[in-house]
Amino acid sequence: MYDVAIKKGLCYINGEFKALNVGIEGDKIAYIGKDNISGDIEIDGTSKLVMPGLFNAHTHLAMTLFRGFAEDMPLMDWLKTKIWRAERLLTSNDVYWGSMLGIMEMIKTGTTCFSDLYIYMDKVAQACGESGIRAVLCYGMADRGDSERAKKELKIGEEFIKKWDGAYEGRIKAVFGPHAPYTCSLEFLRDIRNRADEIKTGIHIHISETKEEVENFTKIHSKPPVEKLDEINFLKSDTVIAHGVWLTDVELKILAKRGVSVAHNPVSNLKLASGIARVTEMVKKGINVCLGTDGAASNNTYNLFEEIKLTSLLQKVKTGKADALHARDVLEMATKNGYSAYGIDGGELKEGGLADIILLNRKSFNFIPLYNPLYAIVYSSMGCEVTHTIVGGKILMEERNLLTIDEQKVMERMERIKEKFRSD
Repeated sequence: MYDVAIKKGLCYINGEFKALNVGIEGDKIAYIGKDNISGDIEIDGTSKLVMPGLFNAHTHLAMTLFRGFAEDMPLMDWLKTKIWRAERLLTSNDVYWGSMLGIMEMIKTGTTCFSDLYIYMDKVAQACGESGIRAVLCYGMADRGDSERAKKELKIGEEFIKKWDGAYEGRIKAVFGPHAPYTCSLEFLRDIRNRADEIKTGIHIHISETKEEVENFTKIHSKPPVEKLDEINFLKSDTVIAHGVWLTDVELKILAKRGVSVAHNPVSNLKLASGIARVTEMVKKGINVCLGTDGAASNNTYNLFEEIKLTSLLQKVKTGKADALHARDVLEMATKNGYSAYGIDGGELKEGGLADIILLNRKSFNFIPLYNPLYAIVYSSMGCEVTHTIVGGKILMEERNLLTIDEQKVMERMERIKEKFRSD
């Protein structure tokens, strides 16, 4: 008898779908096989695809508050004239409700864990705790060349880690989150690296998102961002860089050598006209590539299935090869690779692994006819096929019904909050 038994589903294991049963004990997968099993809670999987939950490797969760707020603008104009000004009006309460809306969307579209870098992160952590989702969280730090500010920012970042790392039965992992090399001085980044080593935590940072950003950095430092950060020993296997659109051949080699992971955000990169990352080359060099949505202000959703399909399609166009990436590789970017990037034992259906699992309706109209479930998921999914979302063995959504979040309350609160930004 298991806590939860998923029976007779088509389960995604080692790149293939197989008819198996899954038994969950506590927050772990205790059994996968063909034996008849039972559980305190039983889920009929006869019409379901069972797979690891998705990992959204780069978000600014509460930016649901700015969904549709600033459109058709390049990154720096978007930030300087709209987003940064609006963010000055944010309160911690706003961030809480914005985060709840983002979590609601992710649970409904199959994301079981995400990585978030923003402000008022205590409220993001609270939203995670109440909703039941798993998360890697970091306070977004920037010193802008001010040494006193650097000390304060580092202190805030470290205090956040000490307060929240391991919270909510281990569902929260806290790391350092310097914003980017163009908002953080090299001295500040060096201090962050040293402190991360001392307290044994990771680092999440934006790097090489736009051509302009890289050109400006290179003019000042005589080297592009990854080369310069490697020079100060910033890059290690516990580092996850978001974007990495404008990387040189030398920088790709450095990332591979250092074991750095890249969080690829194709929708955001296209919307802000930032470019198309060299994902196929990254994969060939052995770089761990995972997928993210970025913030809802530049996407405009937290639906990782959009990123899955677009990642594949963009690499076909960029390389001129229809087989540039296998569907299996892209699905692993959205699951196993994301968990691995942040050192979490999830993203796979395996005995002993975390029970972060989603079920999809394989009778959904866009999956019919179903020749190969893998291709259906990568090329046909819209997110609405997800029927169940399970995190750490606890069911957060059952047959499309959220069990831990009051959807109507969240949406009504967000409609009221948006009024403060209308005149910005």
